Amino acid sequence: MRIKEIHVIEGLFERKIEFINQANLIFSLENSCGKTTLVRLILYSLGYQIPNTKNIKFENCSVRCLLELDNGGIVRLHRPNYFSISVEGEDKAFALPEQLDELHEILFGTSNKDILHNILGAFYFDQEKGWTLLNRGVVIGSLRFNIEELVRGISGLDCSEIIARERQVNSSLSKYKQMYSIAQYRDSVQQDLLIADTYEEKTDVEIQQLLMEKSNLQREISRVGKSIIGNKKFEEFIDEMKLLVSTEDGQQITVTKDNIVGFNDSVDYLIAKKKILLQELSDVLKKIEKITSQQTNEKKQLAFFKSESLAEVFDKQIVKLPLNQIAIKRAMDELEKERKKLKHEISKISRSDNTVVMSLYKTVVTYATELGVGNSENVTAKYLFTSNLKELSGAVLHKLVFAFKLGYINEIENRLGIKLPIILDSPRGKEVDEKNISLMIGILKRDFKENQIIIASIYEYDFDEMKKNEIKDRLINELRG
Repeated sequence: MRIKEIHVIEGLFERKIEFINQANLIFSLENSCGKTTLVRLILYSLGYQIPNTKNIKFENCSVRCLLELDNGGIVRLHRPNYFSISVEGEDKAFALPEQLDELHEILFGTSNKDILHNILGAFYFDQEKGWTLLNRGVVIGSLRFNIEELVRGISGLDCSEIIARERQVNSSLSKYKQMYSIAQYRDSVQQDLLIADTYEEKTDVEIQQLLMEKSNLQREISRVGKSIIGNKKFEEFIDEMKLLVSTEDGQQITVTKDNIVGFNDSVDYLIAKKKILLQELSDVLKKIEKITSQQTNEKKQLAFFKSESLAEVFDKQIVKLPLNQIAIKRAMDELEKERKKLKHEISKISRSDNTVVMSLYKTVVTYATELGVGNSENVTAKYLFTSNLKELSGAVLHKLVFAFKLGYINEIENRLGIKLPIILDSPRGKEVDEKNISLMIGILKRDFKENQIIIASIYEYDFDEMKKNEIKDRLINELRG
């Protein structure tokens, strides 16, 4: 992929910058003139969520980018705002960042998310983070790079189920850690403060008990009421049926409610019971009203003397939580064991394709040796995945990062059959002298001459063919005329 031009519009003003397929220099005589802003606008035009610079707010700009893909196709991208981007002429629009992968499938020719999510960290060297990003960490903004993911993508390995489980475990572990902190605080409150039950707390318990009694009485009243209604309906049913019964002497008697033995007594009993229940309910309601009134009066009286602080209220509430430090710690330990096991499985799968790992390793060692920062003895295959960067600093780290990233670019290109642009923002750091820069540029000229190179710098570099885009004063001023 090659970036042919970028067209930035801000209000009534605009600027178009063209690039060649070989080396390009974004140049200014001094720092803080807009070189980094222009580099970030290039990435912004590709759909990435890139943070603003002091010079310009990207969301206020409409940005167009003309790209030439490796298959010879031309793609015109238009990003009118921060949340959308479209492919002009093809009626394709993408919501950002949700559909960024779909856009990048077109640009990079792959749907492998492990590659797409890490490809920027391979070809872009950010001024702030890029020259210290060895194998994992922040590329720019919220965009990250992870060597294990990239290697899995290049190898075609899938461990999405294990990764999903790891996320679940991490989420649960985070919750338990918060619970553990709360439990520790709760226990310290219990030890340091003897918080006695206040009158309000005691009466709250009484009210809860009365409310339960009220609920039980209401249910019983409802049940008795239904029984009374049922008996009355049965009484009406008997009258309507006009039933006859025969006595022993052969006499026939009509059955009514009045001659059914005990019927009226049963009804009277139910009515009497309902009256008793209603009286009990009335008594309970009066008690609830009385206690509630007393609580209200107490609150009014206490308001004249003392107002509890938010911290005091919090302490009183937190001591009520049934948290057990030992049980929580045991659960945390189990989750931590599972998390380590899952990470080991993911790492094992990520490094299982020895062909990709060894190819990447050989490339890194070759360039590290050429740059004078490593060889096969001190940069082993395991070192590719190291997390220990404490002993690295200055020019050594700078050059080693360069070697690693060239290895990433090489492996991605071999897998996808494409050529990536290589974008370097301020490659010459404070501890990287001209000799080391010459070594790095020499490698790009020799081994990456088919890649488009874009460098933002206050220094000029020796390429056989280089287009120089100079920014005078500030980029924001030029955008405005």
